[in-house]
Amino acid sequence: MPRYLLISLFFIVTSIVYADPLKIAISSSPNSLSPFFSTDANSQNINRLVNGSLIDFDINMKPICQLCESYEEFRTIDSYKIRFKLKENIYFSNGEKITARSVKQSHYYFTETEKIKSIFRFAFSNITEVKILDKYTFELIYKSYGLDHLPNLVLFKIIQIPNYKTLDQVELNDIVGAGDYRITDIKPLQIDLKSNIEGRQDLSFVVVKDETTLALKLVKGEIDLSVSNISPRKVNYLINKGSVKVKKVLGTDYNYIGLNQRKEQLQNLKVRKALSHLIPREKIIKYKFKNYAVASNGLFAKSFEKFYLDSPVDNYDPAKAKSLFIEAGYKHNNGFWYNGDGKKFKITFKTSSNKFQQELVTIIRNEFVDFGIDIQIVPQEWGTFLRGIKRGEYDLYLGRWVGFTGQDMLKFAFHSENMAPKGANRVFFDNKEFDSLIAQAEDTINKSKEIEIYKKANSVVNREYPYISLWHPDVIWVMNKCIHLDQVYPNGNFLVLKEIKNVCKN
Repeated sequence: MPRYLLISLFFIVTSIVYADPLKIAISSSPNSLSPFFSTDANSQNINRLVNGSLIDFDINMKPICQLCESYEEFRTIDSYKIRFKLKENIYFSNGEKITARSVKQSHYYFTETEKIKSIFRFAFSNITEVKILDKYTFELIYKSYGLDHLPNLVLFKIIQIPNYKTLDQVELNDIVGAGDYRITDIKPLQIDLKSNIEGRQDLSFVVVKDETTLALKLVKGEIDLSVSNISPRKVNYLINKGSVKVKKVLGTDYNYIGLNQRKEQLQNLKVRKALSHLIPREKIIKYKFKNYAVASNGLFAKSFEKFYLDSPVDNYDPAKAKSLFIEAGYKHNNGFWYNGDGKKFKITFKTSSNKFQQELVTIIRNEFVDFGIDIQIVPQEWGTFLRGIKRGEYDLYLGRWVGFTGQDMLKFAFHSENMAPKGANRVFFDNKEFDSLIAQAEDTINKSKEIEIYKKANSVVNREYPYISLWHPDVIWVMNKCIHLDQVYPNGNFLVLKEIKNVCKN
């Protein structure tokens, strides 16, 4: 957390003690609690509670109003705008009413370059005008249509900075949010939130990095709810202890193996498909994930109601993999596979140094070895791992996409214009049919037709195997038996915490 945030909030330590805040475990400290600079999941999720946005996403990953009553998109070939009608009974945490002018001023804060310089200013500078129609109605007018414009509004927080003109720089305590909570204290490993709505629980987010420590704290009642990543093994341990309960939902995160399309031996589709049939997905899900995951048939889990493709998952079938290798021109000799020139099929498989990830890679490696593939596993710390992937210094890598909200992810990860290191196409997928479909979708005004085109583009990716799809892990929240939550969102959204209850104390 930036030091200035800690300094600026030092004075907030008060003599008032808020009774019985719920202790919620997170796995790492937020990188910034400022809405202008929050990029990691914990920062953004806490900001969801403190600083309200116009929209967010529901349990089916559809955009829904938060501060707005309704919204409507208007699109032509040459223009794009979104008209919003604000709710009329919403307020900033200082009691001032939120109006269309508040939105216009917030847009200025997110795009100005003098005192704030938000990292999101480039995204929101696409909004050329916030046009006020009446006190609660306004239009966001964009330079042109973009897939990410609507989902990006989750990061566009409606805020006040009352003393902006007299400030040399804007610090966290200068920002007044429109969320249901306000920050009351920040410590190195704890963030306290006070509810702005009478009768709701106050919240304390506590950083617990070690899952064994976290498990003990849950058993002892020192933590009420954990939203951090806990291995399935530890989850089952806690359930067997009998002192906790679990809320889970199929998550939107996508686990995959990336295949470097620039490596000659991986340019053969039959080889890529054969490798997919060597993955014992069901076995891994049963024994490593304890059934807290589902096998994946592509980027979008069933949680994405609009974009999910109802197609079969590749089954574990070494015989089929053998047939595909032979069709690709390989011969099996002395326990290994060789191409027509006598070159051994040999690959390097990179992964992060995360223990659970390495265990998964070891299982996959053993299957590859049994099949006759000469494979080297290279675990690396995260920064080194990511740099190497962006440079194409790998044959295979174990990857995971988190936090994406819709079809814009297809262009982000697979379009030829987005090849690494500039973009997120880290497998160097170059497919003219795919690129053409993305262009067609972007030029299509009809929403239903647009969705169908994106599904076709997704089908091309699945057919060509730049990734080997693995699984979608569940979102698992572990809590003591006194905690009541109606549901958990597939993207791990903290907004559900607004309705959390301790039923043993009510």
